[in-house]
Amino acid sequence: MLEDYSQDYSSSLKKFEEMLKTNFTYFFDAQEIEFIALHYIDFGKINLAKKAIKIGNRQHPSNINILLLKSEILILEDKYQLAEEILSFIHKIEPNNQDAYIQKANILSKLKKHEKSIEILCECLKHSEYKFEIWQMIAMEFLTICEFKKAMVYFKLCIKNEPNDHQILYNLIYCIDNIGCHKEGVKILSEVLEKDPYNELVWLELGKLYLKINKKTKALIAFDYAILCDDKFSAAYVEKAKLLQKNKNFLIAIENYQFSLTLEPPSAFIYLRIGECFKKLNKHQLELKYYKFSIKEDPNYEESWLALIEYYLNKNKLKMALTHCNKALKINKYYPEYWKMYAKINKCLNRFVGVEKAFKNIIGLGIDELRSWSEWIDTLISQNKWEKAYLIGKKAKKSHPNVPDLDFKIALCYLNLGKKNEMEFYLENVRKNINLLSPKLLEFYPHLEVLI
Repeated sequence: MLEDYSQDYSSSLKKFEEMLKTNFTYFFDAQEIEFIALHYIDFGKINLAKKAIKIGNRQHPSNINILLLKSEILILEDKYQLAEEILSFIHKIEPNNQDAYIQKANILSKLKKHEKSIEILCECLKHSEYKFEIWQMIAMEFLTICEFKKAMVYFKLCIKNEPNDHQILYNLIYCIDNIGCHKEGVKILSEVLEKDPYNELVWLELGKLYLKINKKTKALIAFDYAILCDDKFSAAYVEKAKLLQKNKNFLIAIENYQFSLTLEPPSAFIYLRIGECFKKLNKHQLELKYYKFSIKEDPNYEESWLALIEYYLNKNKLKMALTHCNKALKINKYYPEYWKMYAKINKCLNRFVGVEKAFKNIIGLGIDELRSWSEWIDTLISQNKWEKAYLIGKKAKKSHPNVPDLDFKIALCYLNLGKKNEMEFYLENVRKNINLLSPKLLEFYPHLEVLI
């Protein structure tokens, strides 16, 4: 409305603001009041909107549009009961007023009465010529209560009418992903493209759906069509590059990643991906270069730090790996993958105190993985720290009670501490689950095999 009438009613706004500087009340026709109130609502000047509506109510007490603006303000202020009284009055005068239905549905939605809100909106559909807004509202209500199939029905209606509405498209894809009906999703987007064949975003999302049903060739074609529709569409180049990388076409993948960097600001993710491609091409200097670019672009991007540390590990440059791992931990000591790397490096350096520190932090972060517990115990056993090892083993068993490997290691600790009764207790647990015991344990500790 503002766009249509802004020029015609700009003098009305000026007149209203001049009036506020005086003690007089000027006369405004109903349309002027609507424009003035909507102007202030759009700019967040609610108190001025309320003044305009108050004048409008006095001068045009039965005007439906002004009453609707008043109820809209009351809804913004969470005064739902007062708003409902106005809407009930409007309903008596205009039973099929679409805006009144929509405001009533909004109130119910805000009160978390989503099913009732949907009922009101469905009733509104019967009396409305312009259904798009109502379809969208119904879809969002269903989405709020996780009724993805029902939401998808209405998002589908919306996207067929407004294929360029990005948010509707994303919401439709969200429903498709939650239901897992990717083939149906392909059909829906294909129908949209029949009507709007140059919609690059729909082509992009179609390509992603093809990937989810393992149609890689069709996905690549879809990404190419997205680029044909808009040769500056960076997301399409990135998705195409990711697929090419997955298909081991590393050189072409790099070209697409690099071209995407000319269209958008630098991205740590893209730099990392280029580095990964160079790794597969055995161009390790370029691999290293792009990992560093990635970290420089975003020092908080964990995947880049992990790739850089792994790079130095693979080159057997353990001290460099440790240096960069420490830098990463300084930025984020709460990321468990850094601590796993820290354990791995320190183990290679035979720095068992560092290994212990790593596993203590991993467990302390709530990462209750059997592997971490087991490696922590192994580190202690390798240093003959038998008492500490069995204490950690007992803690591990609280989370993993039926793992014979843990029982075996605790039994080994008791054996070396000369506590044969306790050893026998844990060996009995091993015997009960002997088929689950890791064969490697018996290779490392053959002297215990005869006791089982």
